[in-house]
Amino acid sequence: MSRRKKVIRNLILLIVLLFIFMKQTGLYFTPMSAHESSERGMHYGPSEVIHIEDFKDGKYLLCKYDDFVSCDTVNRFLIFLWSIGNQPIGFQNDKTKPLNYTWSSSFSNWKVYGIVNDTRIKKVEIILDNGIILTQSKLYEDLFLFTWDSSDNGSKGYKRIKGYDSDNKVIYEEEY
Repeated sequence: MSRRKKVIRNLILLIVLLFIFMKQTGLYFTPMSAHESSERGMHYGPSEVIHIEDFKDGKYLLCKYDDFVSCDTVNRFLIFLWSIGNQPIGFQNDKTKPLNYTWSSSFSNWKVYGIVNDTRIKKVEIILDNGIILTQSKLYEDLFLFTWDSSDNGSKGYKRIKGYDSDNKVIYEEEY
C-alpha cells in the first residue's frame, strides 16, 4: 500500500473514531446540537428557540414548545465542544395567570424564566434575597429570562417578582 493510501485510510479511521468518541461521551460541536440531543433524550420537543443568552460556562436557550416554556442549558467543554446541561423540560403555561414562571439553579448559576400572559405587562422585575433588583423590559415573544451568578453577589435566590404596565403600575406581584 502506498504512503498516500495509508494517510487517507488513517485520516478516515481518525474521523470515524472521533465521531464514535463524541457520540459516547455526549460532546457536540455546536450548542444547538447539544440542545437538540438533550430534548431527544427527554422525549421532549423539538422546541422553538426564542432567545439564547451566554453565561460564563455556556449558554441558556429560552424555548417554546406547544403550551410549554423551557430554558435549557448547554455547557462549554474545553474550547470548542459543548455538552448537555440541565434538562430542557420547563412548565406548562397556565394562561389564567398574568405571569407564569419558574426558577432553577446549578451551582452558583441561577435563572428565573417565564411567560407574560397579560398583555398589559410591559416590564418584569425580580428582587433577589440580598436586595438587588433585576429588571427586564425587553420580552422575547412574551418570554423573559433573568440570570445571575450568586458567587458574584452573594444571593441565594429571589424573594419577589413583579409585573408592571407601561405606566409603571404593578399589575402582578408574588412573593416567594
